[in-house]
Amino acid sequence: MGGAGSRDEGAAAAEFAMVMPALVLVIGLVVGAGTVGSAQLRAQDAARGAAREAARGEPRSEVLSEARKRAGEGARVTIAEEGRYAEVTVEVPLPESLAPVLESVRARATARREG
Repeated sequence: MGGAGSRDEGAAAAEFAMVMPALVLVIGLVVGAGTVGSAQLRAQDAARGAAREAARGEPRSEVLSEARKRAGEGARVTIAEEGRYAEVTVEVPLPESLAPVLESVRARATARREG
């Protein structure tokens, strides 16, 4: 009754307990990387769209609105115009759970002004 089978069950539980923290860590890393990647794509899309708006000569408020629509309301948007080029930088904050690793992601896009 209390033979080799019960000892094997205990060993399996101990092995699972040893592997579980590593498994949780890997899952956390994958979710964190996905969050950072998604935020980076949003920032790049927002910067590109806002730079197009600025290049067409749209008012500054429209350019900011376009960037925040794509990146989210918490995004910081910087617009710089030099000569015939408009450059938009969008910084998207990351969730606080990722703050020890990375606080935000940033993307920059430049477009030549029309006309």
